[in-house]
Amino acid sequence: MLISILISFFTALILIPVIIALCKKFKIYDTINSRKVHKGNIPRLGGLGFVTAFTIGSVYYLVTQAPGSWSRLVSMIVAGIIIFVFGVIDDFKEMKGKLKFIIQAVAAIVVVIAGYRFKNIFGLELGWAGYPLTFCWIIGVINSFNLIDGIDGLCGGLSFLIFITIGVIELPTSPTTGSLAFIMAGALLGFLIFNKPTAKIFMGDGGSQFLGFLIAVLPLYENVSNNEPNKFAMIALLAAVPIFDCIAAMWRRTREKRSFFDADKAHLHHKLMNLGYHVPQILILLYSIQFFLCFMVYLSDFIGGKTGVLILCAGFIAMTLFFTLIHYTNKAVLASKKPGYKSDIDKY
Repeated sequence: MLISILISFFTALILIPVIIALCKKFKIYDTINSRKVHKGNIPRLGGLGFVTAFTIGSVYYLVTQAPGSWSRLVSMIVAGIIIFVFGVIDDFKEMKGKLKFIIQAVAAIVVVIAGYRFKNIFGLELGWAGYPLTFCWIIGVINSFNLIDGIDGLCGGLSFLIFITIGVIELPTSPTTGSLAFIMAGALLGFLIFNKPTAKIFMGDGGSQFLGFLIAVLPLYENVSNNEPNKFAMIALLAAVPIFDCIAAMWRRTREKRSFFDADKAHLHHKLMNLGYHVPQILILLYSIQFFLCFMVYLSDFIGGKTGVLILCAGFIAMTLFFTLIHYTNKAVLASKKPGYKSDIDKY
């Protein structure tokens, strides 16, 4: 596994500069819209680098350590390719929201039919209800990570910590799941070297959607761990920062009678910028919160039982309070500003 992780890391480290050079040569830059906060021409195909690195590292691991896993992984591989390829196409020519949803739905159906689903929650058997729940879960997490990818190093850094935690939790009882999570973390680390502020490259929609898909689906690959009854809550808490931000966006756009696919500058990182935080400060804050969530999930898994469930509940309560605090603080700041005020968002 260590060799596979190193292969993944160094492949990303080598590929990303090549992709940056090619993007500059062919002028493949990230577009600027109402949701983006960057200025200037930044290459946007970083996802191609870490997805390729992850693929190479995973193939090496599966061939040498888990040759019998291929049949079970085919559906996840096919669905992941669908998400990534159409995400890259969206990077070149922005697709309509409804078409993106259809593509994500097809990928979700592929893995759900293949058996990737939640079978129980807190010991309650889901039966047939596990299929629509898992379908909605996959779609939701894909879009959550796509939306949170708004400043340098944010989506990649959060995902890196999440994959490390999935690896630690799953490796003892589900070695293939744990190993693939660590291999993905290795690829992301190679990418983050070039994505830290000020970023030399962005991951693009292909990269962010692929990360969301893998975080949603990978923990469902093997259902043999002791944490199975709490798995839904554990993974949801791990991905709570993007998920809460996505839920807030859905509520905001529904309240304002706008399409969910309309871009805006009211996501968590936008609000923090409006409160006076700069990009490095936002990263430190949100990385710290993500580390806290990862520790709570690990602690819940280690302790187990009803106490483990209470720890997860405490994590969700903490996140609810945090997002509520940011929302009302930002609202108060906006209300206190004079007409024509421009926030720090416009500096990036």
